[in-house]
Amino acid sequence: MFAFIGAHLGRQFEFVQSEWMNDGVFFGAGNSKDPVTGSHDGVTGLTIPRRPLRRRLTPLPRFVVTRGGEYCFLPSRSALRWLGELQN
Repeated sequence: MFAFIGAHLGRQFEFVQSEWMNDGVFFGAGNSKDPVTGSHDGVTGLTIPRRPLRRRLTPLPRFVVTRGGEYCFLPSRSALRWLGELQN
């Protein structure tokens, strides 16, 4: 179970998901994906950025299996304030 509350879905959650979890270019690991939360087809590995050479640990079993997902939106603070000020 995962819950995310933020101001902008595309600039926050979706950015982290696409750039940090599913694309290693962001942190200098080529096309590697996060072994815990990244989307994988089967067994994966973990790239550890080190100098002078990166280290790759394989095989690592899949830790997370996504069964589904949905976006549920909460009203903004201004909308909640407006609702709270309504007269009966």
